[in-house]
Amino acid sequence: MAAIAIASASLPGVDSAQARPSVAARSGIPPFCVLTGGPRGPGSVPQICRFFDYQQCLQAAAELRGNCVVNIDYPGKITGAPGAAWSQPPR
Repeated sequence: MAAIAIASASLPGVDSAQARPSVAARSGIPPFCVLTGGPRGPGSVPQICRFFDYQQCLQAAAELRGNCVVNIDYPGKITGAPGAAWSQPPR
């Protein structure tokens, strides 16, 4: 077993920088939150920010009757919802 671990650690083409998580991933701040409505309308209650996976956020949003939104405190870059097909209207 130890020989396999040593051999896999010295594989060519595997950069140790690639194996390290990004700064945003190491921050521990989840990228997605669930925003629910409160007695005074949307946003009147705190967001539930604990989702690192977009699909889990969508499931929780469906169960809580809310929306999955991007966490504004997330230090990483999120360009859009994962798997979403962004389209532009025809000109």
